[in-house]
Amino acid sequence: MALVLRTVLFVTPLIGITGRTALGSDITSKAPHLADSPVDWFFGEYASRVREAGGLPVELPVIDNPSEYAERLDAVILSGGGDVDPKRWNGPTETSFRVSEKRDAFEFDLLEAAIEADIPVLGICRGLQVINVHFGGSLIPHLDAVDGDSHSSATGDRQELVHSVSFEPESILYGLYGSSTMVNSFHHQAADRIGPSLRATSYSSDGTVEGIEHSGGRILGVQWHPEMLKDLQPVFGWIVQIARSR
Repeated sequence: MALVLRTVLFVTPLIGITGRTALGSDITSKAPHLADSPVDWFFGEYASRVREAGGLPVELPVIDNPSEYAERLDAVILSGGGDVDPKRWNGPTETSFRVSEKRDAFEFDLLEAAIEADIPVLGICRGLQVINVHFGGSLIPHLDAVDGDSHSSATGDRQELVHSVSFEPESILYGLYGSSTMVNSFHHQAADRIGPSLRATSYSSDGTVEGIEHSGGRILGVQWHPEMLKDLQPVFGWIVQIARSR
């Protein structure tokens, strides 16, 4: 019995991580025979952070039926990237950049499959916005049009802490970070109307939403990029711990 309990307690959860979609021509001009080949590419920091937190990272290429991933994974991380197609939230098109209908279709289906499978989800930057739009929320189309904090690092330094964010008491993020923390920032859109079943639990000083949580306590989104910061961030420990406790 002790051996069985030890195996259950220390099992390494499988954490799926979404990536970006491109064509071979977007990656290199030196291989013309690969110009039209579809490419799934991943930034290694997400996987490194999951591994540091005790999980086993699994990078997820785009497939037609992402529910097959959800059936086998213990958690999902929706990573950063280009803008969500504004057609999904009735937004303007002129301020959208690097929209990928292919990636949108995959990630929205994957999120729905994760919800049905009752596996936890962490959304980072774009991932927060995917979560909010999936639940019926909307986005601010371009933050440069709003006075307030700088939400895109002027230097491009991935670890530069550009503004503070505060956390609502009795939220997951408050439990992880306390009342506030400093964050990096690389986004030009943000959550506007918050979708039903979600609540905003983190804000920058100008009122921009920096974190959202689902009422069920198993879906969390942050607007900054914790994977880029020098020290392992608590959100990765959270996703691994809650995945392990399934």
